[in-house]
Amino acid sequence: MPVTLSPNQSHEFTVRFSPGAEGSYSATLTINTTTALIRANALPAPSILIGGTPIPSMQVDVAAGQTLTIPLEIGNPYSVPLAIDELSVVGSGFTLSAPTLPFTLAPGAALPIPVTLTAGAEGEVPAVLTAGPRRFNIVASIFRPQLSPPKIVPGDAAPHNGQQWKIRLQLAEPALGPGTGTLRATFTGTNEDPAIVFANGAREIKFDIAAGSRDATFNGSSETVLQTGTTAGTLRLDAITETGTTTETYRFEPGPVVVDEATARRNGSTLEVDILGFDNTRGAGSLNFRFFDRSGNALGGVITTTPADQFKAFFEQSTLGGVFRLRAAFPVTGDATIVGSVLVEIANAVGRTGLQRLTIP
Repeated sequence: MPVTLSPNQSHEFTVRFSPGAEGSYSATLTINTTTALIRANALPAPSILIGGTPIPSMQVDVAAGQTLTIPLEIGNPYSVPLAIDELSVVGSGFTLSAPTLPFTLAPGAALPIPVTLTAGAEGEVPAVLTAGPRRFNIVASIFRPQLSPPKIVPGDAAPHNGQQWKIRLQLAEPALGPGTGTLRATFTGTNEDPAIVFANGAREIKFDIAAGSRDATFNGSSETVLQTGTTAGTLRLDAITETGTTTETYRFEPGPVVVDEATARRNGSTLEVDILGFDNTRGAGSLNFRFFDRSGNALGGVITTTPADQFKAFFEQSTLGGVFRLRAAFPVTGDATIVGSVLVEIANAVGRTGLQRLTIP
């Protein structure tokens, strides 16, 4: 003050009224030489409380998709009984658990009237709780929860090549709302290995985490499987969400040749040995063969061959990681039927792999 108003101009102001007791009240409002009479009727109204403390209004924050219960109470602050014949809440997603109307509150008494909010889309949602003549405002700020990156939980602490490796993802705390992310695999080695993929055939797979859950799901499954390939090197896993990335690295150490399948057979006067396996160093270099008759007696000495150049040429053009298939043929002069079995060893720079003796039918 003073405030000067131009023609047709207005100025807003507020008159506050806080009656100490029920009854009729009046006041005179004076503006320069103009007076106005203000009348008010104060009615007994209940208090709205939380934890026994009266509050004038309320604002809450809640994640979209979450259900929140607000532990409100209705109380009688007067020394005489208070009749309640109206109790309701109006607002999108709000519901009220109330006693059967009408009811009477004894002096100083309070009853729980929890209000439940099922949060929808982001934004501010207002509600009005009506308790007799009392109007209580609630404003809910609904936000989209952001998913933190989950921890990578491997099925085996030390994975190795040639494995169907199970992996789970888990949050430290239950998710406030639903979220999605990506689990990514990156491989670094002397050679690339396209066989290192998830169950979907790619090096990335999507995951979902439901509201209230800690565990990720992969197309409904609680875990995913990663084929670890057949090449030595370093595997990096990244669990990625919009708020960050959790990273773990694992080392596939160079190892001896692994043989998955080996057979020996007789083809006329030729003995043949087939070996299917993988060498994660891609450096196999020597083979030993020793044949035995049907009684288990050795036939001659060890036959050694060093096809390092053939292995090198094969792996240089292969797109199958360290996987190989080898066939060795031995022409026999004389009666080939006396040969009953063969013992095979295959070696790389890491060590030598011996096979169980292969029977020749």
